[in-house]
Amino acid sequence: MVKLSSWKRSFRISSTAFSAQQSKNTDKILASLKLQDESKEAVETTIVESPGESKQQPVKQEAQPADVKTKDATPEKGAKEGETNTETMIQALRTKLGLHDVCNEDAELTSLDEGGATSEEETEYKPDLLQHEKMVLEDLSGGLAFLTFSRFAVVDESTHILIKVRACTFSPEDAKKCSGIGLTKAMLPYVPGQFVIGTIEDVGSDVPTFFKVGDRVIGMVDGGGCSRFLSADVDNFVKAPSNLGNSTALALMQDWMPAYRALHMAKQSTKRANLFGMNLLITDSMSAAGQAVIALASEEGANIYCCAEKTYHDYLKSLSSRITCLESNPEKWLPALEEQMDVVIDNTCSDGYVSSCEALGAKGVLISLPYVSFDDNRLFGLFDMSSFQRKIDSTKAKYTMCQTVTVDTKEEFEIGNEDENTAEKRLNFVRDFQYLAVMHDKGIIQPKISEKVSLQEVSSYPDKFKSGAVGTSGGTVVCFPWKREGDVASP
Repeated sequence: MVKLSSWKRSFRISSTAFSAQQSKNTDKILASLKLQDESKEAVETTIVESPGESKQQPVKQEAQPADVKTKDATPEKGAKEGETNTETMIQALRTKLGLHDVCNEDAELTSLDEGGATSEEETEYKPDLLQHEKMVLEDLSGGLAFLTFSRFAVVDESTHILIKVRACTFSPEDAKKCSGIGLTKAMLPYVPGQFVIGTIEDVGSDVPTFFKVGDRVIGMVDGGGCSRFLSADVDNFVKAPSNLGNSTALALMQDWMPAYRALHMAKQSTKRANLFGMNLLITDSMSAAGQAVIALASEEGANIYCCAEKTYHDYLKSLSSRITCLESNPEKWLPALEEQMDVVIDNTCSDGYVSSCEALGAKGVLISLPYVSFDDNRLFGLFDMSSFQRKIDSTKAKYTMCQTVTVDTKEEFEIGNEDENTAEKRLNFVRDFQYLAVMHDKGIIQPKISEKVSLQEVSSYPDKFKSGAVGTSGGTVVCFPWKREGDVASP
């Protein structure tokens, strides 16, 4: 993973003042063009722009050749040609000013997302001027700042690719970091969004020719997705399956891949071809990964035991007839399940995996998944004790506990020089991801998108996650950086 790179060749400005000034200048120039259209004279203008002022300097005008007729014999024909010529000159001026329609979606990308050509995800806001926007945490006290930059995004390093971000996730881990927990001053400024999908706008000089401008890619980064453009190492990305929409692809990678890999490791450890008839316990069934486990395990015929608050029991039972609901407190369910489980998927680590281990049968296996705690246990107000405890528990499960397998899809996806098997892990990850894409294409699985938000709305979501208003329904929160506030309707 790479550290988030900053935009080069850009300066920070006030979005409202700049946009108003730019719009005013552009209207004047375009009106002037229309008045000069009857004389068929080409106008070249040079615009000198700065954050505070904008000046128009006319350049010497050149008349068209004498053999070019100024009017047609037919008035209607002349009018149409006049309109075409005006549009041509307007477009030339827009190009000169840098007012390209860079926000337009490709037709093939439009058809990828749910809803077809009228999809809310692909009906983007089209500003007059290309602006880079992102949500940034600049202080450990918490609170995201919405920043606007102008004007060009560039590849930061030779191994980087520049991505126009179509969508990204906002996860519980993002919410925690945006509250200032789990970050140090050296990690600031921090931009949330760790799972990103978009199209390549530019490539570095050392990027393999396999990746080209215009390719649609998906991947994981340490942060930076909640922005319109992102420069990141090419090793963090793979080409996105063509049969997946943006939000669906992100949900599969962030939440369904951990579930699928957990069940795959469970079958491998127990030497079973499938989960039919096996007793499977999930310690947090209402999380997005927990509900993905339910869907996949139910498809294979497992007997599923779900831990959740009583208020969610009716909902969980509606997901499958093979579900038995339990209370979240291990002291409530352990006496009945002790040594009865073939597979325990622990994604809470509420008691250091003690109860999960006691629930295992003689040949059972415990699968440890990453979890996020919103408890603010900072030592002296600085050191995040909950994150430190999570690392201790994960290390214990990985190296000291028998009948235990840890699954971390971020580690499996990452390519590095430390482990000789990283290339094989990446290959297996991509293969499994493509398999999930096929399952979705056939209608076997349906990832749940709980919230669709614009970039401006992201700032309110750390508090929503902590309060439980978001994240308890088992869906993925997806941000669309090119949408305006209120334009994205949540399902």
